[in-house]
Amino acid sequence: TRRSAAASTSVTDVLLGLLLVAGGLVLLVGAGIRIIPSTAALSAFVAVAGVVGVVGALVGRTSAGFFTEIVAGAELAVLGLVLVRFPDTPAATAQLLAGALFAVNGIVRLASATEFPSLRGIMLVGGAASLALAAAVFLGAVPPSVGTLGLLVGVELVVDGVSSVLIGRHEHPSRR
Repeated sequence: TRRSAAASTSVTDVLLGLLLVAGGLVLLVGAGIRIIPSTAALSAFVAVAGVVGVVGALVGRTSAGFFTEIVAGAELAVLGLVLVRFPDTPAATAQLLAGALFAVNGIVRLASATEFPSLRGIMLVGGAASLALAAAVFLGAVPPSVGTLGLLVGVELVVDGVSSVLIGRHEHPSRR
């Protein structure tokens, strides 16, 4: 039924969000205690997080956050897979790629804010956070390194996860 589909979508959004937040916190705690992941480990972690994001978006495809979730997941999967395929990619290049993906994610979230007025605040804050990460990369505010890339991706995962949880907890009018 429509109500049970909406309830399972909300649960999917919340579970996906919690997984993404957990993944982001792993990267942030690692950066906080100065554990610098190897490029291979970070690449695989990001690729898996991206695939989880895409699968979660597809499972909960009736969600108001579908496009933002699938774009964020696909971007992380692409970033991770590119780095897995080209492990010798210089940190500066990897960070620029991540910055470009953060910018696209931010723009998609801002655009989604106009489509779903009831979720405007969530989308605006998430979009602004992703654009701030992109700006930090493009303006050279963060030094290029694998550790910094892990920190940036960790922040993006937390932003994606919190957005997903808030969207899942919000009762969208089409679900009533």
